[in-house]
Formats: sequence, structure tokens, C-alpha cells
Amino acid sequence: MNLSLHIYHQQQPVYSTRFSGPVELGRQQADEQPCYNRVAIEGAVRIVVANQPEATFSRRHVRLEPRADGKVVVRNLSAAVPIATDAAGVVGPHDHRELTPPFVLVVGDRSIRVEPDEESASPMVSLANMTLAPGQQRPPSTRIRPIGAATKGGDEGETLLQWLQAAMSVFQSAASSPDFLERAAQSVVELVGLDTASVVLWDGAAWTPQNVYTHGGKVPANWRPSRTILDAAQTERRTFRRATSLTGAASLQGVEALVAAPILNARGDVIGALYGDRRQPAEDRDSVDITQLEAMLVELLASGVAAGLARLEQERTALAARVRFEQFFTPELAQQLESHPDLLEGKDAEISALFCDVRGFSRISERLGAVRTFAWICDVMEEFSECIQRFNGVLVDYIGDEVIAMWGAPVETPGHETLACQAALEMVKKLVPLNERWANELGEPVSIGVGINSGLARVGNTGSSRKFKYGPLGNTVNLASRAQGATKHLKSKILITGQTAAKLGPEINRRRLSQVRVVNIETPVDLYEIVAVADKPWCELRDRYETALDAMERKEFFIATKHLGNLVADYPNDGPSQLLLSRAVNALISRDDFDHVWELESK
Repeated sequence: MNLSLHIYHQQQPVYSTRFSGPVELGRQQADEQPCYNRVAIEGAVRIVVANQPEATFSRRHVRLEPRADGKVVVRNLSAAVPIATDAAGVVGPHDHRELTPPFVLVVGDRSIRVEPDEESASPMVSLANMTLAPGQQRPPSTRIRPIGAATKGGDEGETLLQWLQAAMSVFQSAASSPDFLERAAQSVVELVGLDTASVVLWDGAAWTPQNVYTHGGKVPANWRPSRTILDAAQTERRTFRRATSLTGAASLQGVEALVAAPILNARGDVIGALYGDRRQPAEDRDSVDITQLEAMLVELLASGVAAGLARLEQERTALAARVRFEQFFTPELAQQLESHPDLLEGKDAEISALFCDVRGFSRISERLGAVRTFAWICDVMEEFSECIQRFNGVLVDYIGDEVIAMWGAPVETPGHETLACQAALEMVKKLVPLNERWANELGEPVSIGVGINSGLARVGNTGSSRKFKYGPLGNTVNLASRAQGATKHLKSKILITGQTAAKLGPEINRRRLSQVRVVNIETPVDLYEIVAVADKPWCELRDRYETALDAMERKEFFIATKHLGNLVADYPNDGPSQLLLSRAVNALISRDDFDHVWELESK
């Protein structure tokens, strides 16, 4: 199985390669070259992806092992730093996961995407006239005469047709295949009849040959392209050809003719050149000179290389966008956004917003220390993020120990209120394995508070062109945050507002807790608690609580106190009942001042 590996540093693409066997990624060691050096070790290819001072990446950190069934075993070789994934949670130190490509790994500020490598088109059987299928190279037994020789003899038509087919294969490979640079260099040697050819890339300071191809099969040890003709092609953005003497520069000893055709990007900048040289007369050729027709052919092939490089740049840009999108959206939604980026523009939308806060974070972080707190909160956020994306939510932001999510945008989502509630209930369920996993280090079970509200919000990129942050703004979002804060006062894990509750079906179990006025929002709001399981005891608790709440709102405080006293005796661990009983007792004392809308004094 062939796979592609793409590495992003701070969301910018920095390295890509292909692999079919084990690959190890790690930080530069003392005897290694800097990024992105490849060496063979212990039956694997090791790639340096972080330089020596960067402590967020271990010296031996990630090992990828492709399997015959299409999955990849991801091993964390680090003793301390976890690996986050987009599909299987966190891979802890010395742990492993089996993932199916495509998938994304995150270590520090680096993202690593692994995906299947697209194979070239399957070969087609050629016809008698040697017409080739798209992308197919001519059979080894088929000899195509160089273009200069095609102008002589009586078979010009057939030879020219073969030449056009071979040239077209370069363009086809530039559109779909990873080996188009090699094909271009090979075509320059075989079609033009040169001895050596190469795609030479310009990085702004130096020329670097790529995929050098030679007629004899072995590149001379001292071979290098002529800087003079390459600089001329770059300066004037034209194809140049020239003849040299046998006693020229040391790098050109024995070279009698040169050609260089510039390769341009979409902006018209020269990013490379297709270069070739001839050392001796070829068969069927009277002169070593490179003719105008031959130079035009090299220029034509260079345009094919330019198209291929433009395609690679577009793929890198698209892949970077997809990786960025998949950090916030489900893979399906990320693919849709890649095709329709206008969906990210600011617009008004009916949404459900969710705020989730981890209780006791400051106390726990002081006990664990920075390193283990980082590993613990990454594990928590990975689990909660999976819950959100499982129910088609959009990850908006992480703020310390808080995660913010949204449903209903960038595309309309029917039933987004229900999906948000289902995600919240799943997050509470995830607390059980999380607390089991961290019990020895935390010393106490961790709880959360979740608030959900639904309504109209302005949705779009709330960040900037430098820092992407897709999310909602407006009173709907503020109220969801206040509902999360109210969970501390009402001693509940999940609170939803009346706007959300009104759109839910009977499958979401809920009880009305109170009508409150939250900080900085004047309009009172009903708050409901939701639970995963509505067994008989909970249904009885709900009915008796709501009966007492109705009595309170009718200012029948004695009746409410009687109901709540019995309720607390039967359900001594129910926080909302204890709180409502306290309010009922206070109301008996100060009847005239009682307001059934409970005013929360803090967020």
C-alpha cells in the first residue's frame, strides 16, 4: 500500500513524501542533519521533522506502520508527550492506535496528515498505430526517433505522431502523476536527442537540479548545469540555446550545446527551468547544434512541467485548507467547505451553541504540574471533541479548560437542538472512562458543566486573515455561556434554555428547574436540566420537583416548602431540590420581596 505523508508547521505545509513501509518521525539528534533529513534505521525510514531545540517533539516520537489490510499502526514512542488524532482520541506515551487513512495526527504545533497515494491511471492496450492511453508511457521496445531526425527520411508523419503522443504523455503526467519531473527530463533526452536533461528549480538564491536523466544511464560525477544560460532564461523569461567549446568551464568539459527553457508559475515568476545538454553528435544527425525546432520542443515540455508544479501547489493549498477545516468540522463538512468556501462568509443563522467547562481545573492543575496537566486536558478535550463531531457539531474554540461548539452552520442542520443535547449527554458519559484513566493522578473524580442555547446568531470567521476562527457571535451565544455558568448554582451537569427545550422531542429527558435572570441579560430565561436515562425514580423526582416549582411561582410558599421537604428527604443528593427548598424557606420569611425569577449574581 502506497501512502502520502504531509507535515504542517503552524498550519503551513512544510514537507511531503510517499511511503509504503514503516516510517519514524522525530526531533533532530546530535549526529543528524536538520529538517527534513531521511535516514534508514531499524527496518524503517526516519524523517527529522523538528530541529534540536524544539522540545515539543521527542527525538523518537511517531512511528507509522502500514498493514496489508489498509490500516496504519500509529505508535507513540515518546515517554511523555501524547499524540492527538482526529479519529481515535489521544495516543498516550508508549501507546498505539490502528487508524484507517486518511487521518491527522497533532504533536505540539505540527500536524501530520496520512492519506492514500493516488495511483496513476491503469494502462490500456495500444492499437496497431501505437496510439497510447492517457498517462501511459510507450513500451520499452518502441523506439521514437528524436525530433531532429524526424525531419529526414520518408516517415516524417508517423514519427511526428509518435513524438506528439510522447509529448502529450508528459502533459498528462503533469496533470495526474507524481513522476512528471522525471518524465519531462526523460523526454528531453529521448525526443530532442540530448545526452543529459534535468528540471532545475530556482529557490530565490540558487539553482537545484531535480531528476537528472542521462542517455547513458549514469550521470557524470562532475555534472552540473550552466548557471549562465539558466540566469539568462530567468532574466528574460525566454528559452535560450547555445554552443560551447570543448575547452570551456570545468563543469562544461565536453559539452557542445546547451538549452534552457524557463518554467513559470501562475504569477509569471520564473521558478525553474527545463535544461539539457549535448556532448556528441546523435544518430542520424549532421550537427551537434540544438535547432530552433528542438528548442521549441523543450519550451513546450517546460510548459507541461509548469502545469504540473502549479497542480502540486494547488494540491498543497487545498490540503492545507482541508487540514485546517478538519480541526473544526467533520470530514464530510470539511470536504464540502473545500468545494464551497463561500459558506464561511458571515451570515445570520439559526444555531445551537454549547459551552462546556471542566470543574476544578485550577486546583487539579496545581496538583499535577504543567506537563501532566497538559496531557490530562488534551485527553479530556480530545474525548469531548469526538463527542461534538460525532453528532455533526462544529468545534469553535478551546479556552483553557473550556470547549465551545456549535450546530446549524455553516450549513443548515435540521434538529440541531437535539444534536447539541445528544453531544452534551455523550460528554457526561465520557467522564466515566476519563476518571478511571486518571484516577491515580487526579485523586478525585472530575465533573463538568454544560450550557446550551438556541437561536439566531451571526456566524463566520470571527478571527482574522492571520488566525482562522470560525464561530458565532450574539446574544444567543452569550446566553449559552451563562447557562453553563448557572450549572454551578443549580448543581447540575447540563442546563439548556427554554428556547432549546421548545424544539426538542420526547427522546431528550428534561425537567424545568427555574426561571432565572443572568448577568448582563435583562430578559428572564427558563432553564432545564437534561439527563441520559429517565428511569422511574427520576420521572418521579421530575414530577414532584415541577409541582413544587409551580407552587413557588404562584407564591404558595408553605405548600412548596412541604413538597420540597419531603422531596429532599427522599432524594437527598438532588442539588436543585436542595436549592429550591432554601429559596422556599427564605420566601416564607420575606413574602413581599419574593420574585420567582431567580437573579444570578455571577456568571
